[in-house]
Amino acid sequence: MNTTRRIIIAVIIIVAVVGTILVIQSSRRGGYLYRTCNTGEKQFTEGCVPVNSAGKLLANFCQKDTAGLAKTSFQDKAENKKQEGWLLRDILLLYVKKEEMSPDTAVTVASSSRGKKAELKWKDIADAQNKIILAVSKQGTLKLASAMKNLDTRESWVQDIDRIEIARK
Repeated sequence: MNTTRRIIIAVIIIVAVVGTILVIQSSRRGGYLYRTCNTGEKQFTEGCVPVNSAGKLLANFCQKDTAGLAKTSFQDKAENKKQEGWLLRDILLLYVKKEEMSPDTAVTVASSSRGKKAELKWKDIADAQNKIILAVSKQGTLKLASAMKNLDTRESWVQDIDRIEIARK
């Protein structure tokens, strides 16, 4: 085998490896290939999110719990991208009676993996115009997104949610 043939084979192998890496990365990030090959509803697949109150577990919010909830959406300001999910208000009302929530009841949505949290008041959550939603990310986890001032940028959203805490007053 001469040198030219070896070089051609090496180039083909390198192109194949680089192409494979690009395809895998594109699908992980939700790029063109992901959107083309993946049709249908996004579902959160990373387990359930515990909903706690006063340090006690009320319930785990899982994919199956979304069946009876209506989805809502809004366009985010930064990328003008549609954010679709379930209102946090509706999720909390699955586990807590509305009468038990005062306007000053604090709700914390947190992500230990990202080290982020958002502390919200029930009066803001209950206002449907704020569009405080839990949306499914490309990775199959939940993120807190909103059109409400101070929570309307991607930097303020909480991705990879793993805990919801209700602090009743």
